[in-house]
Amino acid sequence: MLPEPRHRARTLLSAWSTGPRRMIAMLAVLVLVALGIVGGLTIGRMSDGPAPAGEPGTAALGPLTGPPTLYGRVQRVVDPATVVVDIGGRPVTVSVIGVDTASTPPCAQADAQRFAQGFLDGQEVTLVPDPTLPAPAADAPTWPAYLVIGTQQSYTDAALVAGWVGPGQGRYRPGFEAGQRIAQDRQAGMWGPPCNRTS
Repeated sequence: MLPEPRHRARTLLSAWSTGPRRMIAMLAVLVLVALGIVGGLTIGRMSDGPAPAGEPGTAALGPLTGPPTLYGRVQRVVDPATVVVDIGGRPVTVSVIGVDTASTPPCAQADAQRFAQGFLDGQEVTLVPDPTLPAPAADAPTWPAYLVIGTQQSYTDAALVAGWVGPGQGRYRPGFEAGQRIAQDRQAGMWGPPCNRTS
């Protein structure tokens, strides 16, 4: 005769409480506890203290230490390389890593701005720093980061392949340059009419 469901559950539980399975379960609990601590640090970092007055900047986050990744929603696109992101109710100005607008000619600047706004406005984004670049001071006016939207697409990559910006500095510089070559080959953005940039 089959045991009642509750007895069956007890039988399974007792099987898991011995041997290597118990060790695996304990390791899983430890991992979950560690993730909870990291998550708590992230939330605490974004919510401690009142938001400072004045221009948004990295001071809104406190010292740039602790968990390296932050989450927020784009409030405003200042230009194709500068975005204001709401992080836990605090506006923070982000300098997008890998995006160089100095190489965007005047004939493409309005379209580059429209592309950035269409791609980023109102989007929930992940802000990922680049450990190969110097860390900004706590009172720096902007916080450098890659912006990744919910579909896991990098704004830097999208803007380069669309042909509206040049490759900036960062650990993925070879990839940025490859994105620019794609735009050049396709004559996309500033590489096509009316600008027809050649180099």
